[in-house]
Amino acid sequence: MEKLEKEHFSKHVDIESKRFFFDVKENHKGKYLRITELSGGRSCIVIPLGGIKLFRERLGEIIEEAEKLLIVEDDF
Repeated sequence: MEKLEKEHFSKHVDIESKRFFFDVKENHKGKYLRITELSGGRSCIVIPLGGIKLFRERLGEIIEEAEKLLIVEDDF
């Protein structure tokens, strides 16, 4: 069985000793975002594009809370 996968868009970012890849792809099940972490090993999550807005909202909430923790650390 041939695995058909189309890549629409890709970016990566290096943070400390890790590299993260953000790939928008499409296969027979539909379009999705794959986030892959490389840091000695490899792990990834896949988010169907139909849920990407909700994922972004929740991630935004987490980032806001995490930024508050960074501000507290800077105060010390």
